[in-house]
Amino acid sequence: MTPELRQSIEILQMSAAELKETIEREHLENPALELEYFDEPQNFDVEKIFELPDTSSTTPEKFLMEQAVFVFDAEELSAAKFLIGALDANGYLKISIEDAAKILHVEENFLSEILRRVQELEPAGVAARNLSECLRLQAQRKKIYSGLVAAIIDRHLEEVAAHKIKNIARAENFSVEEVRRAIEIIRTLNPKPGSAYGGGVTKFIVPDVKVTESGEIFLNAPNFPRVKISDDYSDLKNFDAETKNFLARHLNSARQLLRSIRQREKTLLRVVEAIVRRQKNFLSKGKKFLKPMTMRELAEELDLHESTISRAVANKFLELPFGVVEMRKIFSASVATEDLTAEQIKASIAELIKSEDPRRPLSDKSLAEILSARGISIARRTVMKYREQLGIFSSAKRRR
Repeated sequence: MTPELRQSIEILQMSAAELKETIEREHLENPALELEYFDEPQNFDVEKIFELPDTSSTTPEKFLMEQAVFVFDAEELSAAKFLIGALDANGYLKISIEDAAKILHVEENFLSEILRRVQELEPAGVAARNLSECLRLQAQRKKIYSGLVAAIIDRHLEEVAAHKIKNIARAENFSVEEVRRAIEIIRTLNPKPGSAYGGGVTKFIVPDVKVTESGEIFLNAPNFPRVKISDDYSDLKNFDAETKNFLARHLNSARQLLRSIRQREKTLLRVVEAIVRRQKNFLSKGKKFLKPMTMRELAEELDLHESTISRAVANKFLELPFGVVEMRKIFSASVATEDLTAEQIKASIAELIKSEDPRRPLSDKSLAEILSARGISIARRTVMKYREQLGIFSSAKRRR
């Protein structure tokens, strides 16, 4: 993957707030970039941002419950509320599923499924039972849970803490530099996803897109800077050779940033337009009218890769006539496994196994988690049954 493609992917999955922060940081480091701010929102802007409660009084429990009422039905909500109430100040679950199931008088499998869906709420990594699971949940959400990053999260966090990089390199058969790069990626994750609460800092949700009741779509950009190339460096002939090389590098970097931003906007608008076509009643009347919809269906309609759809909706919010909704929930909230045939699910399992890393084949649990991220709710044991029906060996026997 080239640095340009990597940057484009990273920018695509950024929220509006993250993109603004990235642009302003690049501006400080790149003299070829200029930012233009506006006192009033320009075309495609809205006049407000949506403020979450002051985090000095907001708890992870309160914030999660505000999301849970949109995701769970009445029967499931009581179990979800219990698990959310069992989180500590850092967002970790402090009770075992076995003990919680006994207290609630429910099946462990049922409660495990509720926990999986609680872990899909914001912030990413919440309701994990240990650090490894917390980081894994975030890495899966960002689509970076693979290869060396996954290996370190699963097996080497103690060595990371002890700075035993060479040990990790030997164990995983990677270079020390590759291990360092993977660790830097992991360090962008938050080991305490609940710690943002109680610090007295006000959090804001900036909706990325506004959809009106009539179906009009607007990119939101309150207080968002317009990025352009500085006119001061449009002609480099008056600079000496060393300065020319310096500015040429920064001009290329600035142009790539602009291309990535424009591609993000184009992709995001295409995805929202497709959602509007499919979900007119939901967008105008509310969550009860949400139709089953998967990212794969949208990917096929738009001739995009499913991972592109996933990145486009990651960390994004829609302002709708009835409120603000996380875009990812439009896909996961009402898509049931029953909407798919067993043969379709088997085909998905076979596809995932075909594209896996043969050195680190996907376990049945990992397959279930990936399918879950695609909106297919399925138990690990069902994955195992379908895998065996396909005549595919277990991950231990597939490892090469």
